[in-house]
Amino acid sequence: MINIQVVYALPNNSTVIDCNVDEQTNVLQAITKSNILTICQIKLDEHLIGIYGKRCNLNELVKNGDRIELYRPLINDPKEIRRKKATQKNHH
Repeated sequence: MINIQVVYALPNNSTVIDCNVDEQTNVLQAITKSNILTICQIKLDEHLIGIYGKRCNLNELVKNGDRIELYRPLINDPKEIRRKKATQKNHH
């Protein structure tokens, strides 16, 4: 077994869950096992995932000591705002 952490941080508090998983566990399985989605009432597909601040894929295998981080979606993503403005201009 290996020890990992799954973290979901909000501006005023963060949920950190210590978890033991098998060595051939991927990021998605680790997140599922930690139960953080239920605890924080969040949906995985609305979040970016990383390990120690570096974006990762859900099918990457976790290593001992990894800290899996769930990032909140940016409320006002600059690219999204520009895209919306561009779309609105084209419709006028």
